[in-house]
Amino acid sequence: MALPSRRLVLSLIAGLLLLLFIGVIILLWQAPALTVRYLPGWLKQEYGLNLTLGKIQVNLQQPSLTLGPSALTDENGKPLLSLAELSLRPDLKASWHQKGLVLTEATLLAPKLALQRLAPDPKQPGTPRFNLTDALSQLLAPSPRAASEPPGSPPLFEIARLTLQQGSLTYRDSRPAQADGWLPPQTLTGLTLTLTHLGSLPDQNTLYTLAANLGKSPLKAEGSFSLRGASQGTLSLAKLPLKAFAPLWAPYLTLDLNKGQASARASYRLTPGKQGLDWQLSKGKLTLDGWQLTHPKGAEFARFTQLALSDINLDSRQQLLKIGTLNLQQPVLRAALDAQHNLDLSKVLAPRLAQTKPKPATTKGGKAAKPQSAPWRWQLGQIALHKGSLNLLESSSGKPLTRELTSLELTLSGLDNRLGKASLLTLKSSLNQQAQIAFEGKLTPMPFALEGEIKQQGLPLSWAQPYLQERARVKVQEGVLSSRLKLALATNDKGDLTKFDLGGGLDIDGLNVLSRADNQRLLQIARLELTGLHYEGLSQQVKIDDILLRQPFARIEINEDGTTNVQQLILPAPAAGKGSATTHAGPEPRLVIDQIRVQQGNLRFADRSLSQEFNADIADLNGQSRHITNIPNQRSDIAFNGKVDKYAPVTIRGGANLLIDEPELDLAVAFNNLEMTSFSPYSGTYAGYAIDKGQLTMKLNYRLVGNRLEGDNDIIIKKLQLGEKIASDKAKDLPLGLAVALLSDANGVIRLNLKVKGNLDQPDFSLGSIFWNVLGNTLRKAITSPFSLLASLAGGTKDLDELSFAPGEYELTQSQQNKLAKLAEALKARPQLSMNIRGKVNFNEERPLLQRQKLERVLARITGSPVDLTRLGQDEAMQTALAQAYQERFKEDVAALADRLGLAVTSMALRDQAVILLRDQQLITAKSLRNLAMARARNTKSYLVETQAITPDRLFVLDSQVKETDKTARVVLTLDE
Repeated sequence: MALPSRRLVLSLIAGLLLLLFIGVIILLWQAPALTVRYLPGWLKQEYGLNLTLGKIQVNLQQPSLTLGPSALTDENGKPLLSLAELSLRPDLKASWHQKGLVLTEATLLAPKLALQRLAPDPKQPGTPRFNLTDALSQLLAPSPRAASEPPGSPPLFEIARLTLQQGSLTYRDSRPAQADGWLPPQTLTGLTLTLTHLGSLPDQNTLYTLAANLGKSPLKAEGSFSLRGASQGTLSLAKLPLKAFAPLWAPYLTLDLNKGQASARASYRLTPGKQGLDWQLSKGKLTLDGWQLTHPKGAEFARFTQLALSDINLDSRQQLLKIGTLNLQQPVLRAALDAQHNLDLSKVLAPRLAQTKPKPATTKGGKAAKPQSAPWRWQLGQIALHKGSLNLLESSSGKPLTRELTSLELTLSGLDNRLGKASLLTLKSSLNQQAQIAFEGKLTPMPFALEGEIKQQGLPLSWAQPYLQERARVKVQEGVLSSRLKLALATNDKGDLTKFDLGGGLDIDGLNVLSRADNQRLLQIARLELTGLHYEGLSQQVKIDDILLRQPFARIEINEDGTTNVQQLILPAPAAGKGSATTHAGPEPRLVIDQIRVQQGNLRFADRSLSQEFNADIADLNGQSRHITNIPNQRSDIAFNGKVDKYAPVTIRGGANLLIDEPELDLAVAFNNLEMTSFSPYSGTYAGYAIDKGQLTMKLNYRLVGNRLEGDNDIIIKKLQLGEKIASDKAKDLPLGLAVALLSDANGVIRLNLKVKGNLDQPDFSLGSIFWNVLGNTLRKAITSPFSLLASLAGGTKDLDELSFAPGEYELTQSQQNKLAKLAEALKARPQLSMNIRGKVNFNEERPLLQRQKLERVLARITGSPVDLTRLGQDEAMQTALAQAYQERFKEDVAALADRLGLAVTSMALRDQAVILLRDQQLITAKSLRNLAMARARNTKSYLVETQAITPDRLFVLDSQVKETDKTARVVLTLDE
């Protein structure tokens, strides 16, 4: 069969092309009408969409297609998408050559998209659902045939310039306002989008610019992209008010955003990778301006002028987030601390978040699941906070108090996802615009650790008053605290404290503490310097190198009821509540202070329990106590010097440990030349006399073992003179004048050694009362046994208070003279003493003796010579005189007496009987006995005056009253002042 000629073939082709051209012309002419007529009905029938198309105009002379106002609604007539005009300008020649769709320009005017979030599908409650996706889901779903076919190349197209002008997007959430993620209506207006060189070629790069307004906040983007997924450009959003977005965090925070806006900008890059699309953000910055968060009732919780995150970089391939700085300007936070030390910051968390605990991922077998990919890493170069403020309303003292940290400056550098790495932290602030606080050190987030140096200046100690109000009757009037401390704090993974060390020093200036009982000063310290503090919190070990007290003052008083002002300071502890924490046993606290020094101290003591108030000042107190501790079997060394009432020196030496369960004390205190007049309140109360003159020097040694106190008091009193008598029910009824004279030596000095003992556990224990009781007993002993005291002074016998005489004798024997010599020596040592001398007789023995002596004088007158009846047997003249005297007295001779008695006239027995009879007839009166007693007393005084040089004015011969009851012949000596 012959083939058709070439001419015929060309003619057929030309005819076909002509017919095709005519067909295309007819199609282009009729296509708009056909589209308007059939497309809406088809969409309605197939997909339930309502399409309203505007007028379609086709310009064949200058190829273009224009679609007038059109709208797409869902099956209920609710708007989905609308536009004012769509204009397309094809490039037919290029389309023919490239066998695709080529447009020189595409313009979309005033497009409007209505996006509405719908209630979730019960079958998929966690998947968001929107009106647009519901309406277009069937239209955009792939057909079964297309799903079974292998993917092919996308249709070829190219748009030289695509422009979207005056667009808008509205968003409305039809769910209840309490639903998660609910937002009030939002509108994006002024949407302008320009795409240049948009095409389907894989490597074709399309440039774009986008601008819109979210409310009044401009949104901008520009850059390039390709259909392969690669893209880069910049994004920015400026001054977006965020109050409308507050519902997004409502399920997590119980706070309202009263005002605040956000701005953001960043550069981005999208790059197709082996495992998907890799993306990067660089040069990012997020700025939050003018935020204010309030509690639901309107009270402010926090605010700040600006929070800026700069130099933000994200890299999905490296899984790395880097932020250069986080800068927070003028933040203000308000918080409250209740009486149980609970901070209310936890209350800002909504119950949903507070109760949520992340559950670890597990496999079907219950084992922990391994992470599918490496975790993201992050780095934060620096957190900087400027001009911050923290307002804390705290009630831990029982009374609401405002504490304000102002001018807060904070920097935290070098943070990253390695939470175990230490970061540098600095902080400066003012507390209530008075105290300055600074910290410089390192912080480790997890496990939490903090280490660094704390400096604090100007903290008023009066701020501590509310915390002491219910615990002590004191008022901290003045005082300023400054400190220099090093802190080391650490926890383990469970949050348990593993380290808490504190070291450094502190100063207190101008401390003034008043007693609220009388509103008088109780404690003052011009300056306290504490250095070398070492505190180990876990082991409860405290060591202090040195404490210096400059010009300290303390006041100790005994009240009228015997209690002290110190006892009155402590208030009863409040009853523990039902929810109070139980005290857990821990390490025994240990305290060691190397030394406490005192410079120019002053201790004021007052005793109002006396009949007259006693006051004493120990001033100019200087010294130190070394090695103060609560460790058993260790004592501090004490050495202090001072002056009582400005001029009487006092020294304190010894050792003590009063911080242990059974306190120990071994202390020596010496007072020199104290004016005794200061002690008149004590002498008046316990002795009944004021003191008019005198100086006191004491050396006191006291030992305390457990609760047993023992004291040894060496006392020297000079020139003591008693004053007026004072009525006191506590006074001992003692002749103190005599006691003073007894105890005072030739120089007017009294030396005593008093030993006291007492038990501190006894409710009525009083050192002053014990001391005066011991002193009273000593004086009573001296008064009741004064010659024992004198004998001890002279080294003689104890019986110096009397001289014994043989019956009828009145002359001093040698032994009596020796005894009086010893007594004179003691009297010279006690020049204030006077002595009374009283003669005594033995009435029953010395009366017959005096009668015998009188008989001898009668016989002597007869004989004319002295008579001694003891020689009667040898003296015939005396015998003759006796017989004569007998005959004269009884009117009979001795022979008659001999006959009656049956005795020989010349017998000695007869003569003795005659003597007895004549003796008994001699009259002896009391005067005679008194003269004997007086002779003894006068002889005693004469010896002391003439031989021992005792001045007569100190010796008094008392009248000798003779009584039948007198049984001893003696001289009785008594003492007077």
